[in-house]
Amino acid sequence: MAARAKAQMQAVQQTTKETVTSESIELPEIRSEYSDSEDEDRAPTYDRPDWAQSPELLEALRNQRNVDPDDIFGPIRPLRMEELFRTRQSRFRARTSSANWSGADRLTAEEEREYARRMGFR
Repeated sequence: MAARAKAQMQAVQQTTKETVTSESIELPEIRSEYSDSEDEDRAPTYDRPDWAQSPELLEALRNQRNVDPDDIFGPIRPLRMEELFRTRQSRFRARTSSANWSGADRLTAEEEREYARRMGFR
């Protein structure tokens, strides 16, 4: 029985050693239209894994880059704090006009169309 337990522990340790190597991958910074960093022009300083260089992955990413996420997942629903943090009494006061995104500060249809156009969504 002790030998079996020891063998199981060794198997778990071996599996852990194999999976930890993937956790040491250093991800690159994501470029953003809002970033003013000059580091974006530098060449990447990491080695991409083989799976990340496959022609099939590249083709799949090219095919989906102009797909609007709202067409797949639907529009983002309003955040209801009471649903996330259920308490006996509400601790959340009504939003003031400076942060009322469902009122006059909400995006217009034109702003949403312009965003979709800039993003290249079909």
